[in-house]
Amino acid sequence: MLDQVMGAVANDASSELFFLLFGSFILYVLQQSYRKVKNIRHRRRLRHELSLYKKRKDSINVVDLANGDPEFEKRNIFSREVSIFGAHRSLFLSMPVEIEEKIISREREAGYMDSQLSKFHADTSFDGGSDFKDLAELTGIIELPCLINKHKNIVGEEFLNAKERLIFNGDKYGVFNLKFTRFGDDEKPGVEIDFFKTDYYTHRVFRSIYQELKLNGHPIASAGLSDFLKYKPFLTSFGINALLICEGGHGKEIILSKRSGRVQGGVQKYHITMNEGLSQTDKDPFGKVDLELCFKRGLLEELGINDKLYQHGVKASFYDFFLEKNNFEIGLSAVFELDLDYEKDIEPLIARDKHLEVDSFVALPLKSKVIEGFIDSNEFIPHGLYVLERVLLRENISVAKSVANASFRTR
Repeated sequence: MLDQVMGAVANDASSELFFLLFGSFILYVLQQSYRKVKNIRHRRRLRHELSLYKKRKDSINVVDLANGDPEFEKRNIFSREVSIFGAHRSLFLSMPVEIEEKIISREREAGYMDSQLSKFHADTSFDGGSDFKDLAELTGIIELPCLINKHKNIVGEEFLNAKERLIFNGDKYGVFNLKFTRFGDDEKPGVEIDFFKTDYYTHRVFRSIYQELKLNGHPIASAGLSDFLKYKPFLTSFGINALLICEGGHGKEIILSKRSGRVQGGVQKYHITMNEGLSQTDKDPFGKVDLELCFKRGLLEELGINDKLYQHGVKASFYDFFLEKNNFEIGLSAVFELDLDYEKDIEPLIARDKHLEVDSFVALPLKSKVIEGFIDSNEFIPHGLYVLERVLLRENISVAKSVANASFRTR
C-alpha cells in the first residue's frame, strides 16, 4: 500500500514540491532540536560551574545569595523604600560636634557656599529612636551603642584628616530585607528588596565597627545565607558591579579597571569595569527606587556612556546577588555589552569620576587563556574576581582555576 502511494507521488507532477516541503520540514525539526540540545548543554554546564564555584567561595570571602538562571530580568526586580507606619526607616549617625565644626570651618576656608557645606544627620535608628538599643537587640551585639560612639570619632577624624580631598557625605541606601522568589511556569528568578535611608558617614562608621568585630572573631564574620539579615544595620551599602564587553581589533573584548590606590588603601588592584553604589537619587519620575538608573549612572560617571549610547547596547543584564564579607556589603553582578570599539568609541569619552577612582582601563580579548594569564599575573579586588567569573560563565568561558589561585593570594 505504501509503495503504491509513494509511486503515485513520484509520478505526480507536484512530487518535486512535495519532497522540497518535506525536506524543509525535516531540516527545521533538526535545527530546532539542535538549538534545544545546545541550550540544555549550556545550562547544565552553567549549573555545574556555579556548583564548583560554591566550593571556592569562602576563599574570596563572598557568599552567594541568589544566582540568575541565566539572569534577573528587570521586570522581576522589585525595589522600594521600607517604612514603618508611613514613615521611612532610616539609620543615621551624627558627627561629633567638635569634628563637624572643624569640617565646616575648613570647607568655608576653601570657599564653599552654604549650600555646598557638608550635612550630617542627627542620630536616628530603625525604630525612630536615638539610643540604638533596638540595633543591639536585633544583632545580639550588646555593646553596639558603645561601639557606635567609639567609631563615630574614629571615622570623624578620617573625614577631617582626609589628605586627597574633602569627603562628601552623600545620602545613600542600605538593605533592610531581601526576598528571592520565582515567577511564572518557567520559574523565572525574582527578588524583592527593601531599602532604608542612610548616608556615607554612617556607612563608614558601621564598616569600621565591622572590621573591629571581625578582627575579634565575632560571629558576624561568619554570617551566611541563613543569618546575614540579622546584621542588617551593617548592610549600609548596595553596589552594582558591571563588566563591560565591547568590540575590538580581535573580536570581543572585556574591559577591566585598575582601581586607584586612593580608594584601595594605597594599593592599586584590578577590578571589573564599573562599581556604583545605589544612591537616593536613583529614582524614577514616580519616586520609585530603580536599580537600572543606578546602573546607567555608573556607566555615565565612570565611563562616559550616556543614555543615547546605552540605548544601543547589545545586552544589559543583572546576574547574581552576593554578600561581600571583607566589608559586609551586598552587591549585584551585571554585564553591559556594546557593539562598539572600546579604544575608538568608548575610551575617549569624558566621565566625571573616571580619574577619581580609576587609574586606567585595560581591554582583554574575550578568550579564556588570555584572561587567565592576566588574572595569574595581577592582583585583584576579591569580589571583582567573583563578578568576573560569574559574567564570563554566561559567555561560556571558565576561568575557575585562575580565580581559585588568585583568591588564595588575596587571603
